[in-house]
Amino acid sequence: MLTEQEKWYFDHHGFIVLPKVVSPEDIERMLELGNYWHNLPFDELPHPLTSTADTHPDYSKTIARWINHIQYGDPVFQRLVLNPEIMRIIIALTHQYPVLVDTALTKNYRTSDDIHFHASGQDYRIIDGEPFAGFLNAAISLVDVPAETGFVCLLGSHKRNFSPPSQTNNPDRTLVSIYDSSPTVINLPVQSGDCVIFTEALFHGARRWTAEYPRFTIFNRYRANLPNTDPITTYGGLESNKDSISDSVYELQQPTTTSQPKSVVQEITSKIKLTSITSR
Repeated sequence: MLTEQEKWYFDHHGFIVLPKVVSPEDIERMLELGNYWHNLPFDELPHPLTSTADTHPDYSKTIARWINHIQYGDPVFQRLVLNPEIMRIIIALTHQYPVLVDTALTKNYRTSDDIHFHASGQDYRIIDGEPFAGFLNAAISLVDVPAETGFVCLLGSHKRNFSPPSQTNNPDRTLVSIYDSSPTVINLPVQSGDCVIFTEALFHGARRWTAEYPRFTIFNRYRANLPNTDPITTYGGLESNKDSISDSVYELQQPTTTSQPKSVVQEITSKIKLTSITSR
C-alpha cells in the first residue's frame, strides 16, 4: 500500500509527512478536550485516563505534560486511531500486523523543556523487498508548528551502524544538538492536522516551543507483532473499560494470535483499496 516514492522516502529519511489528514471539526474537538483535561489535576482525570508525566520520577513543572489512554475519553480519538490515511502507512510498515500500544496527548508551553535526541532500538529493516518498522509513532499536530521549533531528527539514523557519541559530562545527551542545522539535523514545520509517522529507531527530539499559543500533539504508537513472535500486550489492565471503545479499536490493541491479519486491518485495507479504485 506504499507507493514507490513513499518506500524510498521512508527508507531514506526514517519518517514521512501526511498533510491535513484530520478534519478541522475533529481538531476543534480534540483541542477542546485537551485544554479541559490538561487543566485538571492528576486525581481528577476521568478514568482510565492518566498522566505518566505527573508520576514520572523526574517530574518537574517544566516537563511537557502528556495524558495517556485518550481513546477511552472520546470517540474523536478512536477515529484518529483508525484514520485510514494514517493506518495505510502503519499497516504497510508493520507488514499487516500492527498493535496499538500507547496514545498520548501532550501540551507544550514556551516554558517547557527541550526534548533531546533519543531513540528506541533499531528494529528497522527490509523484509522481502519491503520496508519493515517494528515500532512506529504517529505524531498528529493539533496546531501549526512554525520552523525552528518542534520536531527534529537525525536524518537516516534509523539505519545507523554507530550511535551518536555522547557528551563527556552528560552521557545521556548526544554531542549532536537538537539545535544543529541541516543536513545533519532536520527540523519539520507542520500545520494543524498534519501527521508525521516515524520509526522509533530514528533519533528524534523537539526544540523548545516559541509560539504564543501552546503546542498540542497527539502521539499514537504502534508495534509490529508478526505471527509466531512473542505477543505484545499493553492494555491488558484496562479490560474493564473495553465498553468505552469500539470493537475495532479494542482489536487493534490486542496481540497477534493467528497468521491471519486482524479483522480491523482487513476492513481498513479493503476501504483503502476501494477508495483507490473509485478515485482513478
